[in-house]
Amino acid sequence: MTAEREPQNEADAVAPPKSRQFGISSRKVGMAPGAVVYTGEQHVDRVRISTITYTAEQIEEANDVGADTLAPPPREYPGVQWVDVVGLHDTDLITKLGERFGLHPLLLEDVVAIGMRPTFIDYEKHAFISVKMLPWWEEERVQGEHIRLGMAWNGVMSFHERPGDVFEGVRGRIRAGTTRIRKRDSEYLWYALIDAVVDHYLYVIEQLASRVDRLEDLVWSRDDSADIPESVQALRSEMMVVRRALRPLRDEIESIVKEPPEWFSEDIQPFMSDLRTQVLLISDSLDHMRESLSGVMDAHLSLLSMRMNEIMQVLTIMGSIFIPLTFIAGIYGMNFSFMPELQAQWGYPMVWAVMLAVGIGMITFFRRRGWL
Repeated sequence: MTAEREPQNEADAVAPPKSRQFGISSRKVGMAPGAVVYTGEQHVDRVRISTITYTAEQIEEANDVGADTLAPPPREYPGVQWVDVVGLHDTDLITKLGERFGLHPLLLEDVVAIGMRPTFIDYEKHAFISVKMLPWWEEERVQGEHIRLGMAWNGVMSFHERPGDVFEGVRGRIRAGTTRIRKRDSEYLWYALIDAVVDHYLYVIEQLASRVDRLEDLVWSRDDSADIPESVQALRSEMMVVRRALRPLRDEIESIVKEPPEWFSEDIQPFMSDLRTQVLLISDSLDHMRESLSGVMDAHLSLLSMRMNEIMQVLTIMGSIFIPLTFIAGIYGMNFSFMPELQAQWGYPMVWAVMLAVGIGMITFFRRRGWL
């Protein structure tokens, strides 16, 4: 359930509802460039900030950190700081964080602009990438969440709307202290977070692929109780969520690999190239799934058409058999006084015999022609 919230500013108070399907909002219309206006819905009661600061030898974690006490470590600090912000509705707090960490105003504008196209921007002193995180919730539906990853000073900031993310693996590797991430700089942490998002795409693709396989089995089992069109449409909608998240990400990674920022170290390039390969693999898998889903729908429609043809064939044959019988019955059902067969002693049995002979003869003829 979405919590009620107080409007953060005048534009927020009068803003029309955002499109849930397309993520379109007009709350920023008329606002100055760089205005920090939240265009989403409130998912938490208050913004929560947590930090992980680590070096190769030690690690320090803090939860529910106040914005007033939070500050970036000095540039000579040998380690990395990761600031994770959950909840974006408090634009004043987001602005305060940006001021304390020296973030570009346009970056803060993009942080709270839900529904923006994922993009990568180099602000010279820091980089900013926005991606769509695709958590697989308990209701087994794909729901895209806009997440932003900023890299500056010797640290990384992550912004997302609601609790729960796909970064537990990264946190576990940091806490372990025996992995590569503790010995690397903030660039590698930034890459590791993007890689965690992309890895979860594979899990989502796997879940959707299993549902496509189940739909295909249902189609060929000819289970009349299964609502194939509704299931196909639901899957298409979820694939569209993945596609809208994946295509911009593919362009982002491609841009970073081809023209990396000047201040990027060469050590990170092989990892970004590997990430590009993984994104292309996921994109190809998604295209294959979409074609398979179209094939499932085509097969369903073909089977429906075949079944309808079979029904029409049976009804046509039955009608063909009864047409001459109806003709015979119609003749002998006429109420004329002078009909030659009316006084015949065996007239009634003879009519029945003729009708049965005609019916049996037509059925035999249809069988020999392979129509039955």
